[in-house]
Amino acid sequence: LLVVGTAFVRTDEPEPTAGRILVFDVSDRSLELVCEHRVKGATYALEAIGSNGLLAGVNNKLQLYEWAPSSAGSTPTLRLRAEHVGHIIVLFIAVRGDFILVGDLMKSLTVYQCSLSSGTIVELARDYNSHWMTSIAFLDDDTYLGAENSHNLIVAKKNADATTDDDRGRLEVVGEFHLGEFVNRFRRGSLAMQVAEAGTAPLPTLLYGTVNGVLGLIASLPEDDFNLLLEVQKQLTKVIKGVGGFTHKDWRAFSNDRKTVDSSNVLDGDLIESFLSLNPQEMAQVCEGLGGLPGTSVEELTKRIEDLARLH
Repeated sequence: LLVVGTAFVRTDEPEPTAGRILVFDVSDRSLELVCEHRVKGATYALEAIGSNGLLAGVNNKLQLYEWAPSSAGSTPTLRLRAEHVGHIIVLFIAVRGDFILVGDLMKSLTVYQCSLSSGTIVELARDYNSHWMTSIAFLDDDTYLGAENSHNLIVAKKNADATTDDDRGRLEVVGEFHLGEFVNRFRRGSLAMQVAEAGTAPLPTLLYGTVNGVLGLIASLPEDDFNLLLEVQKQLTKVIKGVGGFTHKDWRAFSNDRKTVDSSNVLDGDLIESFLSLNPQEMAQVCEGLGGLPGTSVEELTKRIEDLARLH
């Protein structure tokens, strides 16, 4: 089945007030319309959940539908089981098990838990900052990635261990980074086959695409690797100077029309991989600045960064 969300765009309406969810059967290289369900607004986002569930972002509503195939002569239908109202526009939906991540036009990220059997959508936590989202993704059950229209990335985390309901209901922004690209899609995957060493798991990776045609990759690193590469990044900024005196710190600082802060908890893979193009003297200078940390000889660091570069 192929599901398509539509809207009726009328010149006298600032936002569409009517649309449809169309369900097509795909067979013999053709599409047959098997169900047409009218909705009160534009269908901005659709995502399957479970074996017969469908989540739809219709204007400011997150709606949960159950698909009922034809049986004993009845026509197949989409049945509305639950809806949650309170967004500006539900532009993006991501699903992980029974957890739902919503990206709003202005209200940043919100996490829900959904049950098709009981017909419920329960809000778990939200980011109370105002971010105009352009794409969203799960990093894991409690950590979420978003891109916004000022060309920044944000990483938010659920406070599952907080002591009060207010704190548990608030997403904590734990990572901020200026990417410099308008991201319009995240997808789970990699640009190259990952061959993990014995006893280690492949790194979780996400691909992203931008309106400028850029393809990029984001990898979740173990804490020890992150801390080491953070020190490498600091030393590289002392060796590699920005064009026209524009510093790496200024370029990667999170910046929108409300605030500008230094980047946090996100590494610049392009800068780190530039270590491989340095001359031997510059490589040695970077390694010396690491103060003899384990695994920071030129040979060991080169191998570590080459392994990361193979992710793409």
